[in-house]
Amino acid sequence: MDLDLTELGIGDGIWEVVATTRSRDGVPNAAPLGLRCREGDLSILVFEPSRTLENILDTGRIGVNILQDPLIFVKSVVGDLDNSYYTDFNGFPVINGAEAWIILEAKLMERGAAYLFTLVPLSARRNFKAAHPVNRGFNAIIEALILATRYSIMDESERG
Repeated sequence: MDLDLTELGIGDGIWEVVATTRSRDGVPNAAPLGLRCREGDLSILVFEPSRTLENILDTGRIGVNILQDPLIFVKSVVGDLDNSYYTDFNGFPVINGAEAWIILEAKLMERGAAYLFTLVPLSARRNFKAAHPVNRGFNAIIEALILATRYSIMDESERG
């Protein structure tokens, strides 16, 4: 599938998305994940142990859900999303209300402390006029600026 990632708001960088996978038994799973894009090529690093890794290794598929809802990011880390959070897109579980979905084939490239997969888009859909993925680098800069402004107003004894 030829996919223009810029139509989904994705350019070079690391984008924080909610990944969806499915077990061999058809049970959906969701977890935040850094989607890496470099010159249009997509990849992910997945650490073990995780159901996400297990499911990708078992099925060779992953869904990328572009969304802004911080509660879904949180809930997918601290527990399992119940079935009401999922819908089906081309036979694969995705998150209801996401700005965009991409279903990808995951090809294992390296296995070590982390598993590196290259991703090949199989299908995609933008559900709103625009998709706004969360850029990890941009958010890190904002956090650093906040800390820098706080540091500059602290007196010397508080700086440690």
